[in-house]
Amino acid sequence: MPPDSFSAPIVIAFAVFILALAGVVIIHVRVRRHLAQLRGQLDQARQAQTHLTRETSARSQRLLEAERRAQDGAKALRDARTQQDLVRAETEHLISKRIPALLSHLRTPHVIVPGVQNQALAGTDIDKQHRAILDVFARGVRDEGERIDEAAQAVVRGAMSRAQTQALRAQDLLADLQQRYSSDEDTALLREVLGLDMFNELIIRRAQVTGIACGATPGLSRDDTYLVDLVVGAISRVENFELRIEGPANHLRRRIGVAARAAESILFIISELLANAVHHSHGTLKVTIAVHETNNGAAVVIDDAGVGLNEEQYARASQLLSGTHPVRLVDLGNPPRTGWAAIGRLVAHYGMQVTTKKSAFGGVQAVLSVPTTLLVEMPEDSRPSVLAPEPVRAAVPSAATAIRPQPVASSRPEHVASFGRPESAAASHQEPLAAPGQRRASAEDLAALPQRRRQSPRAASSSRPPGSSGGSDNAAGKPLTTPEEAQKRWGDFQVGAEAGRREALPSQQHDFTEGN
Repeated sequence: MPPDSFSAPIVIAFAVFILALAGVVIIHVRVRRHLAQLRGQLDQARQAQTHLTRETSARSQRLLEAERRAQDGAKALRDARTQQDLVRAETEHLISKRIPALLSHLRTPHVIVPGVQNQALAGTDIDKQHRAILDVFARGVRDEGERIDEAAQAVVRGAMSRAQTQALRAQDLLADLQQRYSSDEDTALLREVLGLDMFNELIIRRAQVTGIACGATPGLSRDDTYLVDLVVGAISRVENFELRIEGPANHLRRRIGVAARAAESILFIISELLANAVHHSHGTLKVTIAVHETNNGAAVVIDDAGVGLNEEQYARASQLLSGTHPVRLVDLGNPPRTGWAAIGRLVAHYGMQVTTKKSAFGGVQAVLSVPTTLLVEMPEDSRPSVLAPEPVRAAVPSAATAIRPQPVASSRPEHVASFGRPESAAASHQEPLAAPGQRRASAEDLAALPQRRRQSPRAASSSRPPGSSGGSDNAAGKPLTTPEEAQKRWGDFQVGAEAGRREALPSQQHDFTEGN
């Protein structure tokens, strides 16, 4: 065969091979392109799956969060309802228990105001708000109570002032009757008048103590007065004083008097302390009273053998007698016990002090301390009343004074108590006076008191020059009445007054308005 015959198949085979190779390449390219497309689709599917997974997770989280929020909301709703129930119950407890207890506590401090009902609320805002409500309520009740009490005290002050004025006018009329019907023919009438005078004196003291407890003044004024005279006058203001009070024991060694501005107040305080001691003692027990001088002034000591006081009563007595705490009428009981409250007002006003403690007799010992600022040394030309007791520690009389006439009062039995007006009372001890030199020497050893020199009418008349016109007795040449004669006349009058009062007044009096 010719050579061309071999090359044609080879060319054909080569062409076929080339075509096959081209087909393979084309197929390979197509396969790779298809694989690339499939890979892209797979990546997109994976991305879509990842995105879907993320969205599913987010939806799950949102669903869980929504469920958690729903649970929290339900729990908050339950807590709110529980809290609302607690607040409602606590508010009901505030209205039904705590506010009524607070009202009772304001009337009687020993009543305890309860706290919160549920201790879980202690210290919370609810507890603070309820406490604020109670504080505002208590403040409002106190303010309104004070306003009402001040109005009531003003009414009582006005009523007692008018009653005291009328009683003082009645006292002047009774005193005039005593002077007009003092003869032997009018003994029965004088006895009745003296009984009325004593009852009128008790009315004056009751009106006085009630008015002073409500802020009034004693309503009477005096000059500088011997302290022992004030004590004697205070005794005469107590019912059945001649049977129930022993004394006074005068331990003063100087001419100690009380300044005019405080004289009536001190007399009132002593009379109220005595009335309280007599009221709380058995009818057969005596109440003793003594007057002493102290480094800071003077003291009046009153002892009784009565029922005494317990610790709570002593604390209340100290609070009322100090005068440092405001007192309302509703705090004085029913019927009101105004004695200690009235004493406390005067004590705080004048700077005095009244203390109470258990006495040696088992009762109560009350001590009135009068500061030096309220005391004066009485002038030499003035003398205590004829019924004032002599000093218990008086010196032995000298030969110069031994021949002096003895007072008429000393000739009467010592157990007889003779009192007239509230300014005078009986002497329980009648001892000789000390010599002027001895009395003056003892006074110089003690601290000096303020002195008020006043010229008595007798000294003024004796100091006039000869020829000057004096009184009607001097102009007529008649001698003046001597002190001894005046003392005798007054003593005789007091003996009759005492006898009339003893028969006019019952021996046993049960007055439930006394006491403090």
